[in-house]
Amino acid sequence: MRPVLIALALATLFLTACGSRIANQSWPGLSTDGEKLYLADGAEVKAYFADNQQLAWKYPAEAQANLQFYAAPSVQEDRVVIGDYGAAGGFFSPGVVVSVYALENTDSGGTAPELWTNSAEVNDKIVAAPLQVGDTAYIGTADNRVVALDATTGEKQWDFETGHSIWGQPAYRDGVLFVTSMDRTLRALDASNGEELWQVPFAGAIASGPVLNDDLAYVSDFDSQVHALKIQNGEEAWAAPATNWVWGSPAYADGVVYYADVEGNVFAVDALTGAALWQQKTPGAVQTSPVVAGDAVYVASEGESSEVPAGALRAFSVEDGRELWTTIAPAPLFTTPVVVDDAVVVALQSESAILIAYDLETGGQLWSIAPPVEG
Repeated sequence: MRPVLIALALATLFLTACGSRIANQSWPGLSTDGEKLYLADGAEVKAYFADNQQLAWKYPAEAQANLQFYAAPSVQEDRVVIGDYGAAGGFFSPGVVVSVYALENTDSGGTAPELWTNSAEVNDKIVAAPLQVGDTAYIGTADNRVVALDATTGEKQWDFETGHSIWGQPAYRDGVLFVTSMDRTLRALDASNGEELWQVPFAGAIASGPVLNDDLAYVSDFDSQVHALKIQNGEEAWAAPATNWVWGSPAYADGVVYYADVEGNVFAVDALTGAALWQQKTPGAVQTSPVVAGDAVYVASEGESSEVPAGALRAFSVEDGRELWTTIAPAPLFTTPVVVDDAVVVALQSESAILIAYDLETGGQLWSIAPPVEG
């Protein structure tokens, strides 16, 4: 029961932030473009150079106690699109004001300049990372909508209402937007106008975004399975089992799909058939997505210590699931890692670090970035 209770507690963390109440703690959002690391962590969003860990920019200029950021930033060339968790409107405006921002991806070391801000189109927190495709930014929201904004101006192009919150980043392929939501549904939308092309219901809620290959969409589900569906019409090709909820998105690489569940089980299956290739175990519940780089797959988890909270990062051989190394982080890991150069980087909430890089080959720590000093 413990992993299920953990998963329920994580869900409660999101759900209790509705209305005018703003959550003060959540897991950070992390992304990279291969040169910088972009971290949404509470009151600030920051970009660091990956090679020397120096600050490239931050936003906003001064942290605001009632404004929080947790969705991973979306980066496209010189533009970064982010969404916030909402700011309380105050005594006379008891609702939450939620905004989407486009920032200039500067190297100044100071505050990133705003390109535009839209505070009119979203009414509840943004948990999912925005997706930029060309000059359009697609935003999944907790008020049950997908909103398409002009990425150059912030103006709304269209929106589509789902049956529940969207927690996973949408995926795009050939003019079609694939959207999962907590209403247990995968939808394919015309990316130009939001018209629904088809939808597929599932038995469980979906907390992560779909992953695409050339012909199939892979969807993690709280029904303790991963499903593969044909992207042309949503017809199910196969379903592969887990032992409990699958929270994070699957990972696809070289004909194999990797996924992990909240009991810490890690699976590799054939991407075309769903046939099992290998199964392994990692310490603690897994909310994150596996990350594949070279001959290894990396899985971040909460760790198993109940007395001293700590996270775990474990590397497995993609060939046979053999454990390559395990390292213990100073706090539970709720955020999917990213790979930059020779390092796998994790984001965490710890008094000792907000980012830690580990060597891809050995798991040894390469560097860390300490949290800002308050006061």
